[in-house]
Amino acid sequence: MASVREKFEYIRAQLTQLGLFDGDSLVMLGPVGERAVLDADGNETSPEPFSGVSAPLAVLTAGRYARAYAAAGSALHAPTDDMAQMFGPRVRLTERASGGAPAFLIRDRGFLVTARFDSELIAACILMEKLCMAGVLAPKLGGLRPLGGPLCSLEHLFYLKKYSRGARQAAADPRPPAQTAAAVPDPDLRQAVIEYGRQLVANRLIQATWGNVSVRIDSDRFLITPSGVDYGRIRPEEVVEVRVADGAYAEGLHPSSERKMHQLIYKARPDIRAVIHTHSACCQVFAACRKDLRAEGVLYPCAGYAVSGSAKLAENVAAAMGSHDGCIMANHGFVAGADTLQGALARAMEAEKLARGLLEA
Repeated sequence: MASVREKFEYIRAQLTQLGLFDGDSLVMLGPVGERAVLDADGNETSPEPFSGVSAPLAVLTAGRYARAYAAAGSALHAPTDDMAQMFGPRVRLTERASGGAPAFLIRDRGFLVTARFDSELIAACILMEKLCMAGVLAPKLGGLRPLGGPLCSLEHLFYLKKYSRGARQAAADPRPPAQTAAAVPDPDLRQAVIEYGRQLVANRLIQATWGNVSVRIDSDRFLITPSGVDYGRIRPEEVVEVRVADGAYAEGLHPSSERKMHQLIYKARPDIRAVIHTHSACCQVFAACRKDLRAEGVLYPCAGYAVSGSAKLAENVAAAMGSHDGCIMANHGFVAGADTLQGALARAMEAEKLARGLLEA
């Protein structure tokens, strides 16, 4: 079991690399009655900023956009379904944490997020900075289009009870997966799916286990990442084979919750052999505003909103991809298709670069 110092060093290193740690950051470790609060240099300090927190982990910090948004003075109402899942319908702007919410905007400071395990804390920080970015830049696109409160509450409940289960289990057993000796079909393609999932993490196109990768085996079958498994831990046998005709898959590990979307894209577009779905920061601003991403010679239309993982969302995206090689997913993210995994990743990265250029112009 990692010591308080080891946990702190890990969290500080991760957030520093992401530009989400500064000289005023505070990290809280441990449950009520046993908690330690450390300042940016790792020295114990007053627990007062976390007096309203019951979770075992929390951090008070900021990034570029969080500082700007916290100074502007308004709550965040979920503009994306990943916010709905992790934080619920609203993140309040306040002077201090209170009431047991999973996240707060701290006035003129940044944000405070809580978590149950280390990787969830890092993901929460990444997500909060992305949400603040959307809040700061959305006026350029006509403003945010928030999701309804009841839907957000259901998404949050689903996340707590089911979606984050794999990540929570991984946190309890952080050992890397054992190399399996079992023979699996299409081993090279399975490994490619895993490697491109890791590239999504490395290129900051997703947080936690959001996003997914798939590749065709042939005209009848494709492989897709499993649901809720950290990309650093996926084994080749856990990559799931799915039928293009009806979306059926073998018993065992569940495929990504968006398998229906991948299935319908492959069904509608025989020329597409690889699909990558991201939650990248700048594309998510367009998604939060329900706007097409367009520039000279490029159009990625915005597919209509539907609940994440639903058949309706899959239908909306497949329709948008009928004559385009990528699309914005309203209140959700971005999806790209190509004839290779390399091409799909390049398209996703190109879309994020294009979105950033338009937002920062």
